[in-house]
Amino acid sequence: MEAPIQDDSSPRAGVRRALDVFLFAPATARPLAALRIGLASVLLVQAAVVQAEFLDWFSRDGLFQADLARAFGPFFGPRTGDLLAWLSPLGIGEATGLRAIGAAYVVALVMLGLGLFTRAAAALAWFLHWTLMNSAAPLMYGVDSYAHIFLFYAIWVPVGRAASLDALISGASRAPTAGARIGLRIMQIHLCISYFASGVEKATYIDWWNGELIFRALSLPDYRRFDMSWLAHYPAISQLACWATLAIEIGYCVFIWPRRTRRLWLPAILSLHLGIAVFLGLHFFGAIMCVLNFALFGISPEPRPDQAAFFAGTAPGESSTLTQPGMRRSKAL
Repeated sequence: MEAPIQDDSSPRAGVRRALDVFLFAPATARPLAALRIGLASVLLVQAAVVQAEFLDWFSRDGLFQADLARAFGPFFGPRTGDLLAWLSPLGIGEATGLRAIGAAYVVALVMLGLGLFTRAAAALAWFLHWTLMNSAAPLMYGVDSYAHIFLFYAIWVPVGRAASLDALISGASRAPTAGARIGLRIMQIHLCISYFASGVEKATYIDWWNGELIFRALSLPDYRRFDMSWLAHYPAISQLACWATLAIEIGYCVFIWPRRTRRLWLPAILSLHLGIAVFLGLHFFGAIMCVLNFALFGISPEPRPDQAAFFAGTAPGESSTLTQPGMRRSKAL
């Protein structure tokens, strides 16, 4: 008895093929390498800026003493005090132990940026970053949360497959892989969900509709970098800025995917974060969000080395060929 012939032209089959291309079509690791290098670079600059206060923050008599860290920080997770307790039987004192923790964190970030023992470096950087976050919880904000999340992704996603010492030393094939595609997609979707949730939450506050929030943020002593008092005479400017922020964040999860609208949305989101860095002084947050957006949506993962999504207009996810022979040229989102 002959097997029934499957109708590959049915809508269900078409959706299945499109989903297969979107998630699993072989991709290069160029965007992942850009994310790895950019993330490590931002965190290394951050480490250089805070190194002078490192001992003052984490010593027993410092700003974030062990009992205070436990009272105001997360209930679960490692802290510098835990690592110092593990090092003390070796005769390592507090100051030396804290310097060793800081040095190990910097070395892990350098190795991650260079792509040397990439997975191990990402795991060590993620663990030590988690430890430092837990130990200084009152100072943590968005940049630390995003860094922690994407350091974790770097452990599992093949971020060391391109532009890395690991790839150079091993001579591993640089051919596109399905693993690079699915890793890229997971991080892209995570970023989309994050922006959508942020935009929807903002939209529940009246301050984001009447423009007061941006004016107030630009006027607070902790964030003020320029005299923006003149905005009080032109409230429509603050209101339009708030509306634009809501539109960019809520619309991100839709308009960042098609290549035509990406040409508008990618510069818009980059401009938003550059504005945050310049006008509010949140330099590291602005830098890390620019790295994530440009790496994940501004660099083409397609197996054409001279093609960049932002400039050439090819969407991350457009595939010149499908993985199965005989299938026609197809485009995902």
